[in-house]
Amino acid sequence: MIARLLGIFLTIFSTMMLIPPFVQLAMGDKIVGPGHANAFLGFGLSAAAGGLLGLLLLFLGRTSPKEFFRREGLLSVALIWFLLAFLGDVPFYLTGVTGDLIDGFFEASSGLTTTGSSIFGGGDNWPVDQLPDAILFWRALLHWIGGVGIVVMFLVFLPALGISKKTLFQAEVVGLSKEGIKPRVKDSARALVKIYIILTAMITLSYWVLGMGPFDAICHAFATIATGGFSTKDGSIAEYQSIGIEIVVILGMFLSGVNFGLYYEVGSRMRRRMGTRRIPGIKDLPRLRDLKEIFWEDPEWRFYTSILLLAILLITLSLWLQVGTVVPSAGFDVRHDYSTVGASLRDAAFQTTNLVSSTGFANSNLNGFSFFSQVLLLMIMISGACSGSTSGGFKMVRVLIVFKSLGHSMRRFIRPRSMEPVLLEGRRLELGMLEAVAAMFMLWILVLAFATLGILVLQPDLDPLSGFSSVVACLSNMGPGMTQLIPGSIDAAHALGTPANGLGIDVSSYGSYGAYNDPTKILLSFVMIFGRLEIYTPLIIFLPSFWSD
Repeated sequence: MIARLLGIFLTIFSTMMLIPPFVQLAMGDKIVGPGHANAFLGFGLSAAAGGLLGLLLLFLGRTSPKEFFRREGLLSVALIWFLLAFLGDVPFYLTGVTGDLIDGFFEASSGLTTTGSSIFGGGDNWPVDQLPDAILFWRALLHWIGGVGIVVMFLVFLPALGISKKTLFQAEVVGLSKEGIKPRVKDSARALVKIYIILTAMITLSYWVLGMGPFDAICHAFATIATGGFSTKDGSIAEYQSIGIEIVVILGMFLSGVNFGLYYEVGSRMRRRMGTRRIPGIKDLPRLRDLKEIFWEDPEWRFYTSILLLAILLITLSLWLQVGTVVPSAGFDVRHDYSTVGASLRDAAFQTTNLVSSTGFANSNLNGFSFFSQVLLLMIMISGACSGSTSGGFKMVRVLIVFKSLGHSMRRFIRPRSMEPVLLEGRRLELGMLEAVAAMFMLWILVLAFATLGILVLQPDLDPLSGFSSVVACLSNMGPGMTQLIPGSIDAAHALGTPANGLGIDVSSYGSYGAYNDPTKILLSFVMIFGRLEIYTPLIIFLPSFWSD
């Protein structure tokens, strides 16, 4: 039964591998690019291998029963993410742009989970600026597929299989708040993909109008809507030096961090006003009252927006109060003078929205921020944005419930006989939900702690800040971490100071994970997938009770 489903996913995913080489030809490049990277050979062999494996699994599952239950759904989702990460790894290796298969697995895992941590520019891997267009587009496409969720997107195109898809959908689309999404799974998946495509088109057009070329606009739009962060430039958004592009990036990241169910509700109200008409008019557009009822009355959206604005304000003040602080140019980036409120606000708004939405773009170097700002940003990286969005992290609604539960416990401590329930927007939270959030919080802390210990054991010369922030970045699907620097030890490659680890590893905004050793890359790749599937789905399959009848 599971082999049959995996075979379908592998076959479709393998077919999508044929797109990047033709994109490279459309861009006017040769089949064999710089450094003898043969896009058609690399992607062709990968697609053939994946397609054959998919057909083999389909053959093995051809007589499988039609019933599909929750246990099979959970196992299928976990296996899909791991298998497609392994398959997505192969083009990187066969085109020669990565040092080995483990580097490619890290990059593919980062792309599919929309983490954005990259091995390019480090170790034996090519710099981003030298990558063939086929590889650049493949990285962006992995983001775009992973952003909407492999399972959700493929459900739209799968034929009627006689399989109940509800268990797949529930295992993949995580979050506690999905009001406004249709109850039928296939309709829900279609609605999500439509919203996703519309937002992608709007962001692409905006980038193009503001000066990006069509190829860069598409790749960056894929990374923005998926809150991924893979760029076509070594210096990410900083290389464009355009405040207009940065504003669009900020808006795109903010919108991508919102629960997509709220967008569906906006569309539903428009369709009700349109009636049988297919093209909306001005009178059909959402009104201020609609936006207030949909967004402002949603407690998670209010909390998300309030935390974001407060963090921007605090980080702006922190940067500005360092009067005269100047972060030197990084070669592709200009110097950042934080003696003005405008410059401080620009970088604070970009990086805060960037990390709360778990995107991972860069317009400045996080290593140049104050220690207060770095600590606050690390906290934001853990919290993440809204449930039902493409962002990672613990999710704002869970953070809100944790705060509500803490307040309730403190009031019970003062008044032990009180029977006061835990309320969220006037609605009583059931005990099962509170227990689930508490369990998720504990799992998060445990995975974060053990993975941090693991990386420090595997990389004994690594500084603790790089190790901890790397795990936070991968578990929260954020991308960049932070690295401890030795002030005053400045050279051409390190404008702010050399890394405080004996390995020269810098995982910050313009750094790379490529210098980590192979066991560390494997550990972080698994952490990314655990974070993307919110720990429960991949972890539950290791419990003996999961396999018992």
